[in-house]
Amino acid sequence: MRRIILDARARIPLNARLLNDAHPDLTTVLVSRFAPPQRVKALARRVRVCVAPAVPARRGPGETIPALNLDLKWVMDWLGSEGVTSLLVEGGGEVNASFILQGLAQRVVFFYAPKVIGGRAAPRGVAGHGVARVSDALHLKAVDWRRLGNDFLLTARVIH
Repeated sequence: MRRIILDARARIPLNARLLNDAHPDLTTVLVSRFAPPQRVKALARRVRVCVAPAVPARRGPGETIPALNLDLKWVMDWLGSEGVTSLLVEGGGEVNASFILQGLAQRVVFFYAPKVIGGRAAPRGVAGHGVARVSDALHLKAVDWRRLGNDFLLTARVIH
């Protein structure tokens, strides 16, 4: 199993466990040309680093640095050229939204805990711009719910 980290600005902490474990040869960090060269050099001393094209992303409130996303279509082509035929995306709401809304996800898996966090800044499973109308919502099929202790697991296929 390989680990591919999407990090346009090379912000991952250099002391992160996955950069310093016993298997650095399994880890590749994809950065953009906007990543600070010194950070890229420091990462490259620990793991493999590749530069990917970047595309503008939505700017969040109070952000002074323009947001960037790596070009996911390029990333998928690159992964294919690397012999990768299956991909598990473990990301935050923006990464998940990017893969889903660009039609790059075939299945989704969500874990739900019986807890309410709330708040405008609460983490989201899928963020992005969302849809204007419910009729534009992403549709799922072959939905399966399972109980895991007190939590719930949803798996489903994505209909594009």
